[in-house]
Amino acid sequence: FSFNELKNVDVAIDFSLPKATKRVVDFCKKYRCPLVSGVTGQNEEQLALLEKLSQSVKVVRKDNFSEGIELLKDICEIIAKRTGWRCEIVETHRFGKKDSPSGTAKRLASTILQTQGSFSEVAVHSLRLGSNFGRHEVIFGAEGESLTVIHQAENVDIFAKGALITARQIVKR
Repeated sequence: FSFNELKNVDVAIDFSLPKATKRVVDFCKKYRCPLVSGVTGQNEEQLALLEKLSQSVKVVRKDNFSEGIELLKDICEIIAKRTGWRCEIVETHRFGKKDSPSGTAKRLASTILQTQGSFSEVAVHSLRLGSNFGRHEVIFGAEGESLTVIHQAENVDIFAKGALITARQIVKR
C-alpha cells in the first residue's frame, strides 16, 4: 500500500509519535482532508504546524479520546467549583510512555486550575511502569476529608472508538 495510490481521503486519524507530525500534516494538505490527532508530547514547532493546518482543514486534537476521561474532567470541574479543595493528580501509564506528565493529566490540572482561579496549585505525579493503558487518579482534600475520582483505561479500544466517533462527526459536517 502506498500513499500515491490514494484517490480520496475522508479523514486522517493519527495516534503515532510527535516526530511524524510534519509527515501527517503534509499528507492532510496533499489530500485536503481533516485530521483527528491523539498524539501527545509534541513540541511548539509541531503544534504550530497543526495550527497552520487548521486554517485550511478541520483539525481535532485531544490528548485522550475516551468518553470516561471527558466525564472525569466534568466531575473534577464540579468538585473544584463547589469546594475549592487542594488537589493532586497521580497518573500511571505503561513503561516507556514518552511524555510525562501525560497530556490528559495536564488537561485535568488545567481544568481544575481554571475553575479554582490563580490561588490554587495542582501537583501531578507520574508513574511509568508495567503495561498500564492509563490511570488518572484525582484527589481533592481538605481538613478532615478527601475525595478521590479515578479513571482506568482497560484497553486501547476506547481511544480508537472515541477517535472514530469524532471522525464521523467531522465527515458528516
